[in-house]
Amino acid sequence: MINLGVKVELREHFSVIRESLDRIGIANKNKKTIVPLCYILHKTNRDTDESEYYIIHFKNLKKMDGEFVYFTEEDEIKQASIARLLENWELVKIIDKESLPIKNSFVYVLPHKQKKDWSIEHKYNIGNIQ
Repeated sequence: MINLGVKVELREHFSVIRESLDRIGIANKNKKTIVPLCYILHKTNRDTDESEYYIIHFKNLKKMDGEFVYFTEEDEIKQASIARLLENWELVKIIDKESLPIKNSFVYVLPHKQKKDWSIEHKYNIGNIQ
């Protein structure tokens, strides 16, 4: 079964969360590049027709597309850490915190004012992300 990620309620506009996620990941400070680890996924619940949102690791998105990838415990911890970070910033509310790994993992957060000087290298393209 594919892990859809961390289910969240939005506390801020979808585009603000998406942009913030662009700046959270693995960075190469010498090359000024960042690889975002997570994306925000919007799904419609087939039973209730309500919107559902998930913070999801790019590897799980690749799995959803049928690719074979290794989703490690460390990937799950990073996914949860990023969701917690967004919640701390009051951008989202995590629906089921008890199901998340207790550990936290370091992820780099690129300050918004430095974004123009860095290159963002996506490992997955969701929606219309370039």
